Amino acid sequence: MSIVHWTNNNNESQSKSNRQSPETQPIIKKKISKKQQKNIQDTSFKELYKQQKLAQIVKKAIEDKDCLYEEYDEIKISGEIIKLNDKVIIKNEERNVDDYIGEIRKICTILEPNTQKLICLCEVYWFMRRNEIICHKPRAKRWIGNQEIFSTNTNDYVLAQTIIQKCTVVDCEEYFNMENLDSTTYYNRLEWDVETKKFTNLNTVQMYCLCQQPWNPELNYIQCDKCQKWYHFECVGLKEGSYENKDYVCGYCD
Repeated sequence: MSIVHWTNNNNESQSKSNRQSPETQPIIKKKISKKQQKNIQDTSFKELYKQQKLAQIVKKAIEDKDCLYEEYDEIKISGEIIKLNDKVIIKNEERNVDDYIGEIRKICTILEPNTQKLICLCEVYWFMRRNEIICHKPRAKRWIGNQEIFSTNTNDYVLAQTIIQKCTVVDCEEYFNMENLDSTTYYNRLEWDVETKKFTNLNTVQMYCLCQQPWNPELNYIQCDKCQKWYHFECVGLKEGSYENKDYVCGYCD
């Protein structure tokens, strides 16, 4: 999908499936804020674009009869087909900080009537990453893995070319059983409420060990051969590797 932002667009005849975003990927910052009800009809598309008010651009385009607004089932970005409901990695504008992760819910283009400029946007529902959670829940640092992400009900629009690539999101058990893992594979089991800064379904997750924390598939555990319960090595005073191929009985069963 060809995306041209406030420059001349002379290639309007291309089909939806052959339009492709440019290789250059501008940077964005994830915005999580309450929606504001404003009259935007008096504000130009160009001004909204400069202010990065992308959701308002979409709203204005839908309400403006002179504006060409179209929705798509897929888009080609940097040679990769992105479809609705795909999980994607989105560029973070801050250096040395993890990129964002979201799920594609809508793909749309807006052809501004006065300037004939084409804008391609994707609506995404955000996932929260480990560092975004533990700043509010420091005690969760122990059980949240580096590749664990948390679903939210928070959505936003992003420029299509800020999408870096697709990624894989599986459940916790599937992640644990996967043999070939890479940096673009994540797991999700919990939902995070952005407003209250709390987990909404933590009571559905089984707790393990003496410390009674959720299972972290990125850590090693030892199982008691009598009660079959699992423990962190350090929580039961053991050094990892000291009980390989040996029976272990926990303090409750000993």
